Amino acid sequence: MKDQYFGDVNDFRKYGLLRVLASPNNLRLGVCWMLTAPDGRTDGKFLAYLGQAKKYRDRDPALFDWLAQVIGQENDRRTARIEASLILGLALFQSRLLTDARREREAYFVECAEKFAGCDVVFFDPDNGLEIKSVPRGRRDSCKFLYWQELSSTFASGASVLIYQHFIREERGGFSARMADEMHRRLRPAAVFIFRTPHVLFLLAAQKRHVRGFRKALAAFRSHWSPKQIVAEERPAANQSLQRTGA
Repeated sequence: MKDQYFGDVNDFRKYGLLRVLASPNNLRLGVCWMLTAPDGRTDGKFLAYLGQAKKYRDRDPALFDWLAQVIGQENDRRTARIEASLILGLALFQSRLLTDARREREAYFVECAEKFAGCDVVFFDPDNGLEIKSVPRGRRDSCKFLYWQELSSTFASGASVLIYQHFIREERGGFSARMADEMHRRLRPAAVFIFRTPHVLFLLAAQKRHVRGFRKALAAFRSHWSPKQIVAEERPAANQSLQRTGA
């Protein structure tokens, strides 16, 4: 995550997803921004949705109005703004910058574990998503990735985990299923849910005690989000039939 992206259409969908997952289920949310330094790129300019209230506002009116005020009127693009609000309820946040330095990274995630102890759901928001073989921890640009070891440790602590993941040059349906299958294999969760938007993918590994509530959240997406904006589905472990829900 970079502050330069804050409030774009991907964020609107991201915060809407967090609100549907956490608030109705009375879950305590931990948000690890994995905040990295700005790079001067023009990513995050997808703000046209704020001028299309008829198309987007009814998905989450309170969230849309808040973003329209902060981004559209105040032009303030900082994650600190959402931390100071109650848009995500009484969430806890890891707000420090993450660098490529391996020792600093280890300390960063130790701090996360302490800060998010007792949280029901922990959301990780890396620039790119889960690790790739060509960028091991400590290498240049490693701050842009979440590593499986870090994710596994958080899941083992008892929290369900949600991850922001960019698409790669692979058919998106197949990529989504493959990532969900890898999450099943590595974490052994009670269920895996995938939320596919036009630009990014979200992967949710659920603890057993949260599965029922998350399934209800899928139904909520049918009411509030069109299939063109977010497609949500539960991805069973390999060799089980796929149970789909449009959102």
